[in-house]
Amino acid sequence: MQQFNTLNDLIFFAYNESDIPNANEYHKLIDADQKLTRQYRTVLKLKNGFRKLKVGPSEITIRNILNYSSALSVTNTKCAGKISLLLN
Repeated sequence: MQQFNTLNDLIFFAYNESDIPNANEYHKLIDADQKLTRQYRTVLKLKNGFRKLKVGPSEITIRNILNYSSALSVTNTKCAGKISLLLN
């Protein structure tokens, strides 16, 4: 069983504890140290907060991209090759 030497170790455990077979031993180690317990609880609060964040483009960004793609016309010509036109 590894020790929690850095905050990164604690964060890694918080995100992967369900995959670790001896997670109960780690929880005992965390519960035995007050500082580690506070840090672990903080990591769990942040982890739950990140789940609530909306990740992705805003609605207006999606609308702008779709409007641009519907107004864009690419035409293939014999002499000049491909020409891009932005239609109104």
